[in-house]
Amino acid sequence: MNRLNIIIHAVLMACALAIMACGTSPWNQEQADARVNVGAAYLGSGRSNDALKEFLEAEKLSPRDPNVHYYMGISYLEKGLKENAIDEFKKTLSVKPDYSEAHNFLGVIYRDNKQWDMAIDEFKNALANALYETPDKAIFNIATVYHGKGEYEKALKMYDEAKSKQPHTIPVPVIDLNMGITCYAKGDLEKAVSYFKASLKTAPSLLESHYWLGLCYIKLHDPAKAKAEFKTIIDITPDSGLGIEAKKRLDSITSSR
Repeated sequence: MNRLNIIIHAVLMACALAIMACGTSPWNQEQADARVNVGAAYLGSGRSNDALKEFLEAEKLSPRDPNVHYYMGISYLEKGLKENAIDEFKKTLSVKPDYSEAHNFLGVIYRDNKQWDMAIDEFKNALANALYETPDKAIFNIATVYHGKGEYEKALKMYDEAKSKQPHTIPVPVIDLNMGITCYAKGDLEKAVSYFKASLKTAPSLLESHYWLGLCYIKLHDPAKAKAEFKTIIDITPDSGLGIEAKKRLDSITSSR
């Protein structure tokens, strides 16, 4: 073997060793993908513990696969392990910075922790990806952050923007419900009523809108209409959390007369 061939052989061996050390073989990736698919199915059926076991096995096979860490993050979140979830979503983004859904989940965690500005940053990072297929989700989440901050006009503006986006992964009646809640919080009761009615026009089974309508009618000094809204909930789902709250409100109206 001449000197040139020796050098070429050495370079090829070095590349092969680098691939073995840092990459994932096609077979391992195929097995990891299979584990992810099984884990995702477990997640869909509410079996987060079984899902996590699959994703942990997938990680062994393909440690830098962003999908593996993304789904591990969701599994930890389902189990209430927020810090673990944050770590996994950050691992996802370290490999694939434009993974919009990972940004979105981080934003949701920060929002629920009332880390408002960090949440908005993550939702905006999700939207920075021009190929993000569900931008209405991040826009809707930004609106919920502004509501949490008490910046109600900004919240309403973002809800309106979410309505205009296609496809509607957040149903329009749900957006109307949230816009009504924001109007209620800012004291615009008539506007709140109009949003709750709009949500019920297209989604009559959205019982939360009946509950909030009842609250509006109490403040508008219309106990008869308030009672009707609470009774609607009680008739449909008396033993649910919402049904129990509606019963308390109804009893309060009755006892105050």
